[in-house]
Amino acid sequence: MSPTKGWKNNKNKMINTRKFNKGLVTTLTGLLVLASVFSPLANTANAAAAFNGGTQPYDLFAIANATDNPNCNTCWSSSNITAEIGDTVAMRVFFNNSSSETANDTRVRITASLSGNGTSISTTGKVWANNAATESDSATVTITGDEATNLKFLSTKVYDKDSNSASFSGSQDDVLELGGIGVGNIAPGLIDAGFVVVNFLIEGDEDDDNNNSDLSVTTENAEDIEDDRAELVCDVETADADADVWFEWGEDDDDLDEDTNKVNVDSSDTDTVRKTITGLDEDTKYFFRCVAEDDDGDDDEGSIKNFTTDENGGGSSNANEPDVVTRPATGIDSASATLRCEVDPNGDDTDAWFEWGTSSSNLNRTTSKQDVGDGTNDVFCSANISGLSANTTYYFRALAENGEGDDRGSVLNFRTGSPIVNVVTRFVDVFREVEVASEPEVEALIITLNANTGDVNRREIDYTVSYDNRTGLTLTDVVLTVPMPRELDFISSDPRESLNRDGELVFNIGTVRPGEQDSFLIETELASEVDANDEIRFVADVAYNDNSRIRKIVEVIDESTFGEISSGGGAFTAAIADAFRGFFTNPLLWIILFILLIVFAVRYMFAARDKRTDTLV
Repeated sequence: MSPTKGWKNNKNKMINTRKFNKGLVTTLTGLLVLASVFSPLANTANAAAAFNGGTQPYDLFAIANATDNPNCNTCWSSSNITAEIGDTVAMRVFFNNSSSETANDTRVRITASLSGNGTSISTTGKVWANNAATESDSATVTITGDEATNLKFLSTKVYDKDSNSASFSGSQDDVLELGGIGVGNIAPGLIDAGFVVVNFLIEGDEDDDNNNSDLSVTTENAEDIEDDRAELVCDVETADADADVWFEWGEDDDDLDEDTNKVNVDSSDTDTVRKTITGLDEDTKYFFRCVAEDDDGDDDEGSIKNFTTDENGGGSSNANEPDVVTRPATGIDSASATLRCEVDPNGDDTDAWFEWGTSSSNLNRTTSKQDVGDGTNDVFCSANISGLSANTTYYFRALAENGEGDDRGSVLNFRTGSPIVNVVTRFVDVFREVEVASEPEVEALIITLNANTGDVNRREIDYTVSYDNRTGLTLTDVVLTVPMPRELDFISSDPRESLNRDGELVFNIGTVRPGEQDSFLIETELASEVDANDEIRFVADVAYNDNSRIRKIVEVIDESTFGEISSGGGAFTAAIADAFRGFFTNPLLWIILFILLIVFAVRYMFAARDKRTDTLV
């Protein structure tokens, strides 16, 4: 081989090597870009929830005869029950997230259909979520006696694991539709476990030689209401036997401890029964219902109604106290929700509002009163509440009041979601300014925390939390949260905190516009049992929404002792860090590095072979 030809071969190899290196650099750069772009998607794709896996405290699906076994907790069956025409059958789906991932937008569906020419009911319960596969089970209701002709849907109830009423999205009959009823985001473990219970009435033609075989009473509204008396009214339809009719009444709808005298109504008759009760207290709510029993032993009870005696003895029957029904909350996110209700003013000018809190027995927060008018039809009302804590259960009920009295709806609850859904939380770096210097002009929400002693002798510390919106965006639902450390006793704040829950201060800032600045002064004092040299860790979190789908959090921390603060104070600053946080814990990165390792190994083998070839030449 000529020297010229060998030189040309070496030159070509160098050119190819440079091309290979250039291509390798391009490939590496592209892979890193892909990793940074798709890593959140990879983390999200790997997240999957699951329901009712392993050993569970309850069957996924169970049924019960609610007529034969009312309020029975041990009468549920996961296989088969018996029922007759006129019985109410309850169907229950138990949902429990048995995975380590939150189940997003969990849905429950129940199907029930007549089969076997009306001699049985086939039922199925299903539960699933956006990121969880469908789990289902089935059971059968055997109908004894006559054949059923129809299943009448009655109601849907949602309960938590402790049998307290829980909220749901949509209407009650959504549980029968293909999309099911929504019960929200279900956290891992039993904390959010619960039940969906649906009731059906079995209808059919009962065999009876006498078509007039039903005793029926209907409680009507009270009339001629005065300050100490009222007239109770009901309609009665008797069967083929005479019936005694009377009223039960009292001040508690769970304990109607007073009875009126009985009135006899002839068989096969329709009549209106009226009884006047006296000796009542003025401006007091009373409950009552109509009751009947015939000579054949059949009985019936009307629904419970109520009235309020007149405070001034006017005896007006044109208006009544309002009727209010609490509706499930909607628009639930990590920090806010919309409370809803329906109110019937019953002909008198009525105000409605909500009570709410974190305990069903202590609804210590109220919304503003709303005037719902003086009509006689249901009026929809709602109120938005904000500044809520993420992953927290809240309880609420609706109230209404007019000149005739007041009414309270049932207590419902909802659970707020996580601050960030399906994305990696972006926490912030915190650094301490060793020397006083101008803050970096970055486009971010800058949070500064300053600690200074207000009174050394009294061991007081004043913390100032300031914010500066340099993002150029209008920030919404801005909330400052300050959990008080055990070393400090809270004195006061300026402006005053929106909420103080177990030592955690919450400030509902609301909307912060571009360039807007403000600060909060929090006055504290050292707890009596704490030494001045003990370290104090003071944390302030600011959460907000911008024009993205991510709710962001800025956290700033001051870690110092009372002595350090009294000798000069400190300043800590935080801002959003959106770069490569958590990048090196991403599994996609290690896959790319493994591929690159293989590429380098192959390149090394080719380079070694070329070197041996050059040596032989």
